[in-house]
Amino acid sequence: MLLGRIFMQHISCIRRTQLSYLQIRLSCRFGSTSAIGNEAKVDSEEDFAYADVPRPGPKWQRKPYPTPMKVLIRRAKREKKARQENPCRVLEHAPENGLLVPDLIEVAHQVYNARESLRQGLLKLVDGEEAIPVKKCRFCSEVHIGQLGHEIRSCEGPKCGSRSSNHVWRRGGISDVVGFPYCYHLYDRVGKPRVGHKERFGVKRLPAIVELCIQAGLDLEDYPTKRRTKPVYSIEGRIVDFEPGGQKCIYRK
Repeated sequence: MLLGRIFMQHISCIRRTQLSYLQIRLSCRFGSTSAIGNEAKVDSEEDFAYADVPRPGPKWQRKPYPTPMKVLIRRAKREKKARQENPCRVLEHAPENGLLVPDLIEVAHQVYNARESLRQGLLKLVDGEEAIPVKKCRFCSEVHIGQLGHEIRSCEGPKCGSRSSNHVWRRGGISDVVGFPYCYHLYDRVGKPRVGHKERFGVKRLPAIVELCIQAGLDLEDYPTKRRTKPVYSIEGRIVDFEPGGQKCIYRK
């Protein structure tokens, strides 16, 4: 029994010596145990800081709606209940009721005049007698102002790999410097706010900034539009126009 106790004490002493030696080696290599604990704490805090970022789901999973479907359903029920309680109401706020906003009429004229001034100035700069050369890549949206295009290999157009991403330059114009998107013109923005697919060839197209100015109060002969003097009514979700010569139920929200 005595020999057994002595043997067990000797083994425990050896183990304590080995553990202390291992701790010294770890502290020399990785720093003190408190530093290791601090690093682990920082890692856990970083994980927690980015815990609210959702992980990308599988490709087969449908992406969530920007507004949850339950919120949309509740909103539609509230609007339906409000229409049932007050089936006939006057749309008071412009331009929803078909009238113009008085403060925007002058702004629309200023924007249109500024666009014309910009256009005339660009004509002199780009297409004048002493015009500044403009270069446009044939395969991508890169633009360069100067006599010769740059040699930076940044083309991302079709078959750019066969050209080592080199640009193929051509002469550019005003639309390459300042591009205005086009849209369809609306004669009656409240009575008929949509353009059908079959009407795409019969409706005029114009720059979107010009259409914006027209709907805000600018009058142009080439693009006539309907102006109202009385607000429209909403009867059970249908827009009703009581203007002389106007249609009755012309648009359903």
